[in-house]
Amino acid sequence: FSGPLHLANLLISAERDMGAAALAHLPAPTGIDASSWGGILRRMVRSRPFLWRNHRAAIEEGLLEPGQSAAISFPTGAGKSTLAELKIATALLRGQQVVFLAPTHALVAQTAKALQKTFNDASVIGDVDEEVVLSLELELPEIVVTTPERCLMLLAVQPGAFVGLGLVVFDECHLIHARPDDRSRRGLDSMLCLLNLTQAAPEADLLLLSAMMKNTAELAGWLKTLTGRDCLSLDLAWKPTRQARGCVVYDTTQLSQLNDQLRAARIAKPTQKSVPVGVKRGLSAVPFGFLGLRQTWNSTNRQDYALRALLDTPTLLSTSKGTNWYLTPNGNEVSTAIASGSVGAGMKTLVFVQSTIACAKCVREFAKHLTPQAVTLTDEEAAWRALVVEEMGGAEHCYLVVDDDGKVRTGAASHHALLLANERELHESLFKRKDGIHALFATSTLAQGMNLPSEVVIICGDSRFDPKADKLKQLEAHELLNAAGRAGRAGEGSQGFVLLVPSHVIGFDQAKSLIGKDWMDLRAIFEQSDQCLVIEDPMAAALDDIHNGITLTGPAAYLLGRLPVARVDGGLDPAEAMLKRSFCVYLKDKNGDSAWIHSRVASAVAARPPAAAAEVHWLGLVAASTGLSIELLQSLLALVDSGVLAGSASQATTALLAWVRQVPFRLMELVRPESLEGLFGDAYKKLASDHERAIEALDLIDKILPIWMSGVPLCDIEAVAEGKTAKLDYCVTARHFVTRVAPDLAFVAGLPARLLLARFAATAPDDEPEIPAVLATLGSMVREGCDSPEALAVRLDVGRTVSRVAARLKFEKARPYLAPLPPNEPFEATLERVRNAMAITAFLDLDAASSGPTEIV
Repeated sequence: FSGPLHLANLLISAERDMGAAALAHLPAPTGIDASSWGGILRRMVRSRPFLWRNHRAAIEEGLLEPGQSAAISFPTGAGKSTLAELKIATALLRGQQVVFLAPTHALVAQTAKALQKTFNDASVIGDVDEEVVLSLELELPEIVVTTPERCLMLLAVQPGAFVGLGLVVFDECHLIHARPDDRSRRGLDSMLCLLNLTQAAPEADLLLLSAMMKNTAELAGWLKTLTGRDCLSLDLAWKPTRQARGCVVYDTTQLSQLNDQLRAARIAKPTQKSVPVGVKRGLSAVPFGFLGLRQTWNSTNRQDYALRALLDTPTLLSTSKGTNWYLTPNGNEVSTAIASGSVGAGMKTLVFVQSTIACAKCVREFAKHLTPQAVTLTDEEAAWRALVVEEMGGAEHCYLVVDDDGKVRTGAASHHALLLANERELHESLFKRKDGIHALFATSTLAQGMNLPSEVVIICGDSRFDPKADKLKQLEAHELLNAAGRAGRAGEGSQGFVLLVPSHVIGFDQAKSLIGKDWMDLRAIFEQSDQCLVIEDPMAAALDDIHNGITLTGPAAYLLGRLPVARVDGGLDPAEAMLKRSFCVYLKDKNGDSAWIHSRVASAVAARPPAAAAEVHWLGLVAASTGLSIELLQSLLALVDSGVLAGSASQATTALLAWVRQVPFRLMELVRPESLEGLFGDAYKKLASDHERAIEALDLIDKILPIWMSGVPLCDIEAVAEGKTAKLDYCVTARHFVTRVAPDLAFVAGLPARLLLARFAATAPDDEPEIPAVLATLGSMVREGCDSPEALAVRLDVGRTVSRVAARLKFEKARPYLAPLPPNEPFEATLERVRNAMAITAFLDLDAASSGPTEIV
């Protein structure tokens, strides 16, 4: 019989190829113990049993060998994480430390959890700014997972902690790309982070990962100059998954009828500003999907596309505002309706919307389109939920509705920057479960490398509102393609479906095979592969501004503040050396533009704030490490030396804010302006000057910072911020304060201790520094929402399985058994006192009948 013979030949061929591709058969790289290497591989093969062709090609080129760096631009879902973990394994087995940079806190948490699972014998810590007390010496764990901004901060304070670093992995490294009008300075911080890391640990290998990177060879060439060693450029376009990409269109006949209705209504109501409600209710049409049958839209041949009805029933379109009436997509409603259809077909669906408000609204509307299956929370999910309810001050302030019986019946959840950490864990866990919810409505933060089991991705809108231009602006290609890349993940689903709901209504005439002109703009994006972004150095534009005399505002001023101070001994200027190691200088040098290099570097060095006198040179080092001016730090140091900050944490923060209020613009230097904007509405942005904005922001911070530090739930903070006790909804102001503003204020609160430490290190390096306990922990107290070192000690001692609010209650119970705080008590001693006091309360709880006097400790 020919059948069994044919099958046998196929199995023989498969056995030969699969054996060579088995991860378990991968030999140990040079200098690695084979037994230890095998142990790590055995853990990895549980989730990744085989190496793909691009993995094997990279390994054959020497990726895992010591001293080998690489820039890797594989498409989304093509296994960049596998190569990263193998490279991390080689560093750990050589006894080296690893820094893993990720763009968002959500991705930091996800990556740290994944690495801890793979390397369960190693210490893995996410977010490196969790140190309680600043110290002159800090020992890093074996693997640090953090954002570039936080890593830059730690580098600024203690560059010596990175001496043992053997590997730097930068995931989603297109974050360094220069974006116009980017007020967040994330690109600059990322570039400065890389430059400082390679300066602090010159022997460390570098691994840059991005699905979006087009100029991979240029990045690899630059890394080669940074390290002085070879660097691979890996940009294979192959990936093991396929996607069908389409956009929502409507039959032109239906659209013509709806436009006729609008015109008739306009004639009937010539002076009315908005479309009559009765007319709006009749503007519905059946959405179709115009789907590309190839991986990209690189064809205008009609046979390369398919037109399919997405729903059996029409969906409601919306209309423009003002006197000029025309149809608009009603994107949120249409996306929600289509998502309900895909979920009804049993597919996990991820919907990207424009804002957190849209997320919440879509989740509420989703359940109206179908009857979702009830999902019971697991014990771990129930624990997360309880923590969130305690932190918020009530279930009514949580984004996820959970019934009293512990079941979720909404069928969907949200994912955005205002979620608390436990809340985010809960929503992600529910979506990852096969028996969990099947729809997740998310903002673009989730597109930054997060791996969730999405079979369908719906992108609501191809544009965003640009407040400066006061109109919608087309999203960049890499933003749309990055979001699209979330559909289909190897190991979970080899195929994905991506559907764009355009920001304009697009018509399609099937009889004539004609489509609206807006589709051609979309085609220009989707005809590209994932590797579509030419990464540019954000330092180039900043250096141009400095050369043109713009030195007091924007990225130029920020870069100047970050430049290292000149050496006291007159050696090579470290600022000049750093600038000449930048990516933009590498590109200019490659193109022979030495005049640009000389002029820009000279201008920046000349415009740098003057170095401090030799006897206070350390202040210049603090200025360069924090990006703050020497003048501002001198003023703050004078405040510290005056004794005004002595006393309780409340008194210290009050004095700090009063010092900021003396020159309100200081707030804009100390706190990211975009963080402050989130506390207010459009009226704040329209204020005439930063001075006015700073005054308004300080008024609110003065009110809510003490409340936050007192350990109360977020609903109480919201009540004060909004001046009301009812209809607090999700407490968005309080959420924004604790997730965005409080970390920045923690940085400000930590500056006094940082200045004192730096002065001790410069003037009395052999002595043990003595810093008041309150100042030593003030930054951590602001970050954690505590108002005394003892309250902070309780918060950290009980751990993250207890909410901040519950930890405060434990502190209040222990407070009667705590002796007064010694002025310069080390935090370890504070922890010991607190543990003793908590032990007393625990004993009294067990033996409530005991009423004898209890000695304080």
